[in-house]
Amino acid sequence: MDKLRILQSVKRCKMIDNLNTDELRLYLILLANSRGNGDGKILLRGINRIFGEGFSVNRVKTACSKLAEYGLIEVPASSLERIRDYDSKLVYKIFPVNPS
Repeated sequence: MDKLRILQSVKRCKMIDNLNTDELRLYLILLANSRGNGDGKILLRGINRIFGEGFSVNRVKTACSKLAEYGLIEVPASSLERIRDYDSKLVYKIFPVNPS
């Protein structure tokens, strides 16, 4: 999976225009952290270091839910449910955007 191509597909479909700052920043972090097949795992502690102390667990969950709504990522419900603190791990999959 070519990460640059995925990012370009998101830009072409103007998805970036629909994302708020939290969602966009989180998406870029998840994309950068994902493997070649799109699968990814990241500790919330790492996300918190990047975003800063004010980025709560609830903000991560909200941003993930919105990204999933747009079809940019998939987060198993069990992964979101297990997120309780910064030692939790977020499991996800990044998808290229299919033009509609």
